[in-house]
Amino acid sequence: MDKKIHSLNGFWNLSFTLEDKAYNTTISVPCNVEPTLEKMGLCDDCMPADYEFATAKFETVDDWTYTTVFDAPELPDGYTRNLVFEGIDTLAEIYLNGEKLGNTENMHMYYKYPVTLKPTGNELKVVIRSVDLWAREHPHDEFSRPLFFQGHYDGFMNVRKNRLQWGWDNAPRLITSGIIRDVYIEDLPPKRFESMYVYTNEIYNDYAIIAISYIYKTHTKVLTNHRLRVSLLDGDEVIGTSLFPARFVQGLVKFGVERGKIELWWPSGFGNPKLYDLKIEMLEGEDITAVYTQKYGIRTIDVEHTDDISEDGSGEFLFKVNGERVFLRGTGWKPLDPYASEADKKTRALDALREMTNLHCNFVRVLGVGIYEDKAFYDYCDEHGIMVWQDFMFACEIPSKDEEYGKLVAKEAEQVVKKYRNHTCLALWCGDNECDKCIEWVQPTSQILPSQVAITRKIIPDIIVRFDPYRRYIHSSPVSSDRFHAARHIRWTPRDESTFLVHTDKGVFSPTELHFYVPPHRFAQALRESKNKIFSEIAPGPLCAISNDKATFERERARMERLWNCPRLDSNGTHQNDGYFTVWRNSGKFECEQFYGRDFTLGEWKDYTLAVNILCAEGYKDAVEYSRSVRWSKTGVLWWSLCDMWPMAFNYSVMDYKLGPKLPYFWIEKSHQELLLAATRTEIGGEMSLYAINDTLKDKKITYSVKSYDQNGNGKTLAVGTVSQGRNSSSLIQRIYNSEESELWIITWSDGEREYKNHAFTGKASWDVMKKWVTIIAKEFDLEDKILELK
Repeated sequence: MDKKIHSLNGFWNLSFTLEDKAYNTTISVPCNVEPTLEKMGLCDDCMPADYEFATAKFETVDDWTYTTVFDAPELPDGYTRNLVFEGIDTLAEIYLNGEKLGNTENMHMYYKYPVTLKPTGNELKVVIRSVDLWAREHPHDEFSRPLFFQGHYDGFMNVRKNRLQWGWDNAPRLITSGIIRDVYIEDLPPKRFESMYVYTNEIYNDYAIIAISYIYKTHTKVLTNHRLRVSLLDGDEVIGTSLFPARFVQGLVKFGVERGKIELWWPSGFGNPKLYDLKIEMLEGEDITAVYTQKYGIRTIDVEHTDDISEDGSGEFLFKVNGERVFLRGTGWKPLDPYASEADKKTRALDALREMTNLHCNFVRVLGVGIYEDKAFYDYCDEHGIMVWQDFMFACEIPSKDEEYGKLVAKEAEQVVKKYRNHTCLALWCGDNECDKCIEWVQPTSQILPSQVAITRKIIPDIIVRFDPYRRYIHSSPVSSDRFHAARHIRWTPRDESTFLVHTDKGVFSPTELHFYVPPHRFAQALRESKNKIFSEIAPGPLCAISNDKATFERERARMERLWNCPRLDSNGTHQNDGYFTVWRNSGKFECEQFYGRDFTLGEWKDYTLAVNILCAEGYKDAVEYSRSVRWSKTGVLWWSLCDMWPMAFNYSVMDYKLGPKLPYFWIEKSHQELLLAATRTEIGGEMSLYAINDTLKDKKITYSVKSYDQNGNGKTLAVGTVSQGRNSSSLIQRIYNSEESELWIITWSDGEREYKNHAFTGKASWDVMKKWVTIIAKEFDLEDKILELK
């Protein structure tokens, strides 16, 4: 007997009261309300480029009322029926046929209600309340604070809602509402698996052990004739099958398979991310009463982690898959759209996910600024060997210690852990994004310590231990230990704000993980002075890459004309704020003068786009290639980020809202190649050195050449050679003389199977020269039709 699903998605009625006037229309579920408001003419643009309060008048609407009438199919004998909401944003009351079923209070949770339905004419009503009005009646304490002051973000402190909605550097202010995920009737058979937890228990030389923990639902009193059958299949081929007695409704079994019959799951570049069909059946006598199936990869993921690099230099943040060290090549992920309902649709389309594969990523971090992604996200990462670092949805805040709020978070965490724990790609749970750092930024002279944040130090880790004890958890990103926090804020303790080093009388120490935003003119030096192991966010900030999309430019043209030559203004961190634009523009002006000896007018926008994008691209490239060259003193780079989530002229993303690539995209694609030759300086002022980096598990024999171009575009061969590079390693090939004048180097190599290319600049150059060099790169790399900045 199978579970039966009856969808209630489709057109619903939407009514609400705005400024004492009643409105009534239709809306397609799932959907946020704002697109419908635009269609009704109540708002011209809910996400204008330069005004953060376009939807402020909707934030206190307290009766967004969704209504639908539906017929119900007959309930099979023995089945039970639930009404399921996969996601409602955020505070709502649910009514069925005039009776209240319950309340929702968390955007990140699903809600199930046992129901009895009429054959026809069932009326379902959802009344969504104002988060703003609710927050006014639930003030937060003095412990908890958002990153910025003046109340711009305070409304979210006790609300379980997408943090991006309050406005961010990469999102508009859009405190939206709606039924954002699927609604359906769920008919459950009387005998079924209620819960399933699958993990690779151990891998030995001769066999691997898959552990399966289950909870079975049945009305049968005596289970003496029950057995659990576990099978591993590769298509139609049965790799192995075992029977286990099932004497109770809950149990743990360990299923062994011979190593010679299986392939292990590997991250991209290391090998095949092999997935098998795991089938788990409950047998009552010879009858199959319940079946569970999933795609499953056999692998172990270990994380060696300490909070700090200690005074003696010890400390680690290292991922190992099947015992092999893995250097992380990856990106930060934010929702693909400000509307959660639209973000899910775009995720399921897979276009953005494919770009991670195109960029040779083996890792992605889902940051705590947005939503828990659709199942399609994790399925894709399972299938394509992309490991996932999963944050819980807290960001840039000191999370509330309110007791009721903590209970709500515990419910959310339990749902999330159970929902995603069986995905092979899931490598790490993390409590939040930048909440430990927020203590330093917002409450630096208080008595507050990171260990006092109950959400990430007590509530979430307790859930992990209870429901996913075989996966590593870290408290925050980046973690601040109490020791580091205390030392960093002793007023007389010297510290370097660029590299997060703290100097004490015992030496210098730093966190093992770093969010690294340093302007281009200081980027290279700060990168080499940093002591951390992993860059879990990195960008040449506050400079951001620019979109090539003409329509996006036109959206922001008026603001650009108004503020192009304006001095820096105060900013609350929201992209739509004029202050944010002036910070970006003045940074761009300064950096262009530093590197090219000139600034650009707004009329030279295309050249300015190319100039800024080169600086951003070179920053990303330097971070990846330097870190890969000095592995394992560095163990990973996750650049921020993949895609703009709404039409933005500039942002910390390498692709725009329409998935149009910006110049950094192409530089990263080369820097991420599994087999890489990179010319870099491991020390500032040192010689350009050629490194071979092999991120595969095969030894490689490489033939290579290096060609240089002078500032007139004349080329000559600098070096040729052959080198053997061992598996999963990097090494110095040779130091190459470079002239006093800056040059462009084109590096070409082959492993006998395919040809690869990369480039390097040996120093600064004038704008005209740099533009000429990028044109040469485009021709050498067959990118003439793809680098839109040159068109």
